[in-house]
Amino acid sequence: MADPRVEKLKELGIRYGDKAAVVLMSLLFLFCLGAALNKESIQLTPDQVKTSAETADSNIRRRQDPDSIIRVLEAGGIKPTDFSKQIEESSKNVLVADNYKPQREWITLEPGAGLLRETPKLIAPSELYAYPGRGGALVYDLDAGGNRILDTETRDMTKDQSRRNSRRRHAGGMTAGRRGRRSQADIEKEQRQEAERKQKEIAAKLAGKVEDPEPIGDEKMNDAAIPPRELPQYYKEVTKALHWVVITGVLDHAKLVANYREALKNPAVANPHYARLELERQVRQKDLSWSDWEKVDAQENLKILDNLPEEDEELTPESVRPDNLNDPLPFLKAGLWEKVHIGSLVPWEKREIAPASTAMGGARGHGIAGGIGPRMAAGGTSGYSKMMSAGSGGPRMMGGGLISATPTGGDAGTFWRSLERRVMIRALDFTTLPDSTYRYRVRIVVFNPNHNREDVISTAVDTKSNELVGPWSEPTDEVTMPADISAYALSLLPSAKSDTKVNFQVIRFDANTGVTIPHKFAASVGEIIGEVSSADIPTSEGTGKQIRAVDFNTRQIVLDVRGGLQPLPPGFPGGPLEHPALTLLLRPDGSVLARSQADDLNDEVRKDIQRNYDREVKDSSKRRESSLGTGYGMLSGSSGIGGGGRR
Repeated sequence: MADPRVEKLKELGIRYGDKAAVVLMSLLFLFCLGAALNKESIQLTPDQVKTSAETADSNIRRRQDPDSIIRVLEAGGIKPTDFSKQIEESSKNVLVADNYKPQREWITLEPGAGLLRETPKLIAPSELYAYPGRGGALVYDLDAGGNRILDTETRDMTKDQSRRNSRRRHAGGMTAGRRGRRSQADIEKEQRQEAERKQKEIAAKLAGKVEDPEPIGDEKMNDAAIPPRELPQYYKEVTKALHWVVITGVLDHAKLVANYREALKNPAVANPHYARLELERQVRQKDLSWSDWEKVDAQENLKILDNLPEEDEELTPESVRPDNLNDPLPFLKAGLWEKVHIGSLVPWEKREIAPASTAMGGARGHGIAGGIGPRMAAGGTSGYSKMMSAGSGGPRMMGGGLISATPTGGDAGTFWRSLERRVMIRALDFTTLPDSTYRYRVRIVVFNPNHNREDVISTAVDTKSNELVGPWSEPTDEVTMPADISAYALSLLPSAKSDTKVNFQVIRFDANTGVTIPHKFAASVGEIIGEVSSADIPTSEGTGKQIRAVDFNTRQIVLDVRGGLQPLPPGFPGGPLEHPALTLLLRPDGSVLARSQADDLNDEVRKDIQRNYDREVKDSSKRRESSLGTGYGMLSGSSGIGGGGRR
């Protein structure tokens, strides 16, 4: 129930509230009106305003005495400085421009330089493939200190050297390789020294210290001023038996160029300067586990790659073979190269395979399997750079999309540049051991384009390191280097006796000459595989094949044999089925090895060895001009490798 007092107040407010508001406003109005009527008005006439204006104008226009002004300034502590005299004295001083030159040279900022310049993102090679090989390579003989041995034998080198020059494989080409493996600082130092030497020569001539040679004509030239011509030096060459694994792959060069363009903000310098390719490997251990990743011994590889009298033929153009990422391939006197070119990067004109009869005479198409592979350093092979020449000014186009130009910022000299999207990388490892299994990984190393750049302010950009290292690639599939003498089970032989004989192919690698020879032997349970037998020995000098006894004894005993005609289980119709041969072999170290006809008959390495041996024997009557292998089945693939495909 509502309060009666509240109800009464509510009723009064509704009835008399508006009247009370009107009364209050009326009283406020009357109060304000009365206050206004009692306020005194301003007492100002026009004459007073005019008089004040005339007085101010006369004060402004009144002239002041300079002496009185000076007295006022002196009284305030302000004294004359004799500025005009100081100007006259300073004009007598001679300004030396060198005292005002900047401490460092001016740098023209590139678009987006400064805080926006970043470190390029490097990428890893892909599509890696590893393949084993053996042979005898032509190399310079080295003494105990690793130095080349001079060939003191007197002989006519003209014909042999002319043959090498015609294939562009002479020893002088190795100079470029050594220069390519030096650091960028060494290259810059050499360029500075060369410039200083030329400046000193010019200054000496201007000072009259160096006399020009006497003119040729009526007057005789001073013979003493002509330096004697140095006689050419030849080094002793030998054929060295080698085991190797070749690792090929593809690098997305276009993606890397795009990363450079994004990081450096300047398309003119968006080109990677490749320094080298680094290589690591793992070894399969006896317990079938993999060892830790370890760097490949670069010095052992360089004993071969730095001492090549001749190099083999390349099928890929220079535009897809970056300098420092591809090793030179030794010229083989025994054996042939296989799986060392990327089929998709070989030009179509070189994919036209020549007849096998012309292959040894220099057929360039036979076997996309020869070429130049990557040199690494410090765990890989070090780079093999040709340091291509370029004229002053901007870039110039070369064959196959290759560009040679003088770069700016972070790089000195010229280096390999290309417009190709995909390029090839290749590594050769000569430190492998027989009867061992490996897998490899690689990464690229580039010269730092921001090295010692003073216009890069961001602390996140590395300007101290001379080189940048990319990420490691995915490991290759495992690759096995066969034992120097290996037996492969090919088939079962019919035998009237109760014992079953297996037809083995024994492949023998001569560690002295580098020659690989296959031969077939039959053996049953309890017998040793192989024996001394005569065989055809191929040659590369055009003297024809030789026949001599070769020890094919594998020291392996056949323990058991399975295979042949096997009857079907009871209840199944039909005759017996042929099962492939499966053998157990006892090795000299006591271990047991299983050989299967299903695997050995289709073994790619064994088939390449057989094909190449047949070719070498057939062409022994011709002087070898190329040591490329016979395999070329990869041409049907998009990224095939020589000899029947990549995978």
